[in-house]
Amino acid sequence: MIQILYDIALRLGLGLILGVMLIIFITIVETAFYNHNKQIHIVVIAFLIALIIYALGDIAIEILRI
Repeated sequence: MIQILYDIALRLGLGLILGVMLIIFITIVETAFYNHNKQIHIVVIAFLIALIIYALGDIAIEILRI
C-alpha cells in the first residue's frame, strides 16, 4: 500500500515539474512565433491530452498489477 502511494506521489511530483517546464517552453515559443498563437495552443493541448491519457493508463496498470 505504501509503495502504491509512493508511486502515485512520485508521478504527480514529476508531472508538476514537467508542467512547469512545459509552461516555460510555451512562453518562449509564443514569444518567438507571436503570429502562430492558435496553432501553438492546439499542439500543446493535444500533447497534454496525450500525456494525461498515458499517465492514467500507467497508474491503472500499476494498480492492477498488484
